[in-house]
Amino acid sequence: MTAELIISDLDDHAARRGHNRAAGDTLSIVAGIVGGLAVGAGIAATWGTWATPGGAATATGTITALAGTYLCLVAMVLSSRLPWLEREVGQDRLIGWHRKVGPWALILIVAHFVLTGLGYAQAAGVSLWDEIVTLVTTYPWMVPATLALAIMIFLGLTAIPAVRRLVAYETWWASHLYFYLAVVLAFGHQLTSGTLFSSHELLRVVWISLYVVVAAIIVWSRIGLPLLRSWRHDLRIDRVVREGDDLVSVYISGRNLARLGAQGGQFFSWRFLTRHWWWQAHPYSLSAGANGSWLRITVKNLGDQSGALTQLRPGTRVVAEGPYGVFTAGARRTPRIVAFAAGVGITPIRALLDDVPPSVDVTVVYRVASTDEDSIAMRDELEEIVSRRGWKLIYLPGPRSAYALSVDYLTSLVPQLVSSDVYVCGPQSFADAIRSAARIAGVPPRRVHYEAFAF
Repeated sequence: MTAELIISDLDDHAARRGHNRAAGDTLSIVAGIVGGLAVGAGIAATWGTWATPGGAATATGTITALAGTYLCLVAMVLSSRLPWLEREVGQDRLIGWHRKVGPWALILIVAHFVLTGLGYAQAAGVSLWDEIVTLVTTYPWMVPATLALAIMIFLGLTAIPAVRRLVAYETWWASHLYFYLAVVLAFGHQLTSGTLFSSHELLRVVWISLYVVVAAIIVWSRIGLPLLRSWRHDLRIDRVVREGDDLVSVYISGRNLARLGAQGGQFFSWRFLTRHWWWQAHPYSLSAGANGSWLRITVKNLGDQSGALTQLRPGTRVVAEGPYGVFTAGARRTPRIVAFAAGVGITPIRALLDDVPPSVDVTVVYRVASTDEDSIAMRDELEEIVSRRGWKLIYLPGPRSAYALSVDYLTSLVPQLVSSDVYVCGPQSFADAIRSAARIAGVPPRRVHYEAFAF
């Protein structure tokens, strides 16, 4: 590859990443404007009630209801896995937004419940508790709305990191389906309670339309598109191969797989259509670059579905959502890559290497718990591709305490770190240490590409 072609290639990658950032910023602005209009409509509609008994609390409750419900809809879109959003913004950024929006939505919905009850209590001259009981038991659609609030509070508690770490992925995934139920249960009382929508027909139509659009996005991206793609490409289990005591590779075959547009480093949410697993989807990264003939995932036994993948039989149908993620070779901005992996975090990096041009200078730093070379996951494949392309592979075997992962240690290990694109994949503590060291060393944030294994 000539110098001119390398520069052109890097410019294309930079343009894509810049477009990614611009798309995200544009969406943030649009979402903020729509949210501001919703809050503004609430303020305008309740303006004349602020001076009445309980009016200030009731009006504030209405405004927080609008803002909180709008943020619930935004959170649903952010986690909808809409292909355009995933491609333009990136799954990592979307999930980050989702985790920021969710708590604020819950706080505003709870504030709505309390403030509205307080406002009605002040107007009626009764206690807050008595008024809440009256609201829940006598107003239309309030029992479902109260149940919706209880579901949201429960899901908010499970989202606390300390709690989330104690919950199995299947439980967490299934419980979050109830968020959709909560939104549906709360919808009826929005249209029947109070005067905001009952006396403002345009607001009513706009609000219903917003719900319809969000529902259509979710049904299409989470159900319709995956089913259509999986049927079109006839995705099936081809074979299951044990890679070690706690590691298994699953090969998925199909028709015209190249049209899926998958890249090394990306992941799918996989749904295996067996009697026990058809109802749940698990995110697994590709462990080899897409080749048009098969897709491969390599999974470590973590005690959940991942430990039972060996039971899959050839011919089993598969429904796949994706591909997702921007942790790809196309994200790089320089002619050098330093990839840090720990444990099963090697799988997306192994796949990513298939898409890296041989002219790129690559160093892979692989943190492994075992000192036994024969037990290192994907060792043979890594050493073959590194040897063939003249790249470098560095193992960090043994206990974590043996490696400080400080900026001084990493720059001595990989002197070209500061002038490279840095890819990081592994447990949170490992990834945080590498990212911190890269930042201190002077690697710009746009050249640090990160993939974490967390839900």
